[in-house]
Amino acid sequence: MEPTARKELFRSVADVEALTPAFQELLTDSAALASFLQETFDAFVAEPARLASAEDRRLLSCAILLAGMSASKAFYPQILKILVSPEFGANVPREEWLSSEISRLLGILSPDDGAPEILEWVLKPNLAHQVAEQFLLTLSCRWIARRDNDAAFLGYVKRILAEIPKDLVEFEVAMAVVVNAVAVAGDQLKSQVFEFYKAHETVLSERFTEKNLQSFFDLGKQRIKSMLTGNYLGGYGPLPSELNRLVNYATISKEDEEPQTLKSLPPITRDRPKIGRNDPCPCGSGKKYKHCCGK
Repeated sequence: MEPTARKELFRSVADVEALTPAFQELLTDSAALASFLQETFDAFVAEPARLASAEDRRLLSCAILLAGMSASKAFYPQILKILVSPEFGANVPREEWLSSEISRLLGILSPDDGAPEILEWVLKPNLAHQVAEQFLLTLSCRWIARRDNDAAFLGYVKRILAEIPKDLVEFEVAMAVVVNAVAVAGDQLKSQVFEFYKAHETVLSERFTEKNLQSFFDLGKQRIKSMLTGNYLGGYGPLPSELNRLVNYATISKEDEEPQTLKSLPPITRDRPKIGRNDPCPCGSGKKYKHCCGK
């Protein structure tokens, strides 16, 4: 396929059958793939205002998927520049595939020593909320994949609890912080987590009460980590399923949205967290899960 025709196809991202041959062609031709990715990422680094165009975001989404499926780690620096640009936060809605894919992508493509850089971005003011949430989940992905050990991840969480800029914390970001803290430390960071809750109570209290927070600690770090691990996508699957997810993501995520405390976790996979039916419901109702949110 001619490069110009391929770009126009990717900018439409409308049909899995039409996209499949173009993806297969690039995934089996490393030189053509590298050329396409280099050109695409260079264009968005040089002109991030292109993110205001839905068609251009579709083109970038295809490039991101190809980079992830081919484990093209050489393009990580360019991808990171695009993600932290003000234009990304201003123009890419949280519900788009492009935004929600960040944690899986960076969990795989970030260098072995890349976690501290991601952490420093989380601690900077003015980072877009959806990017901050996904960077937090990137740290989770790396930890679950054992790219970072418990001690390193615990250190990251401690810094986040103490240093994250207040204007960066909205509900989804706050929930990502809480889940990470409980999963890695359990009661060890309980006092710091409750201090974090108090500091951001106006953001959290309407949808997540102190009773809800206590229920997380009651479940214990192993159960919370199991929820994260059970929903973690450690790589990219078969091309048809990935393309179907890309094309239909907005519809799928809207249908799967659930009014539950852990709904901040789905940016990893958008699947239901695995909770035992006889476990206390994480919503804090005091009922068993099967008699409450698990009905």
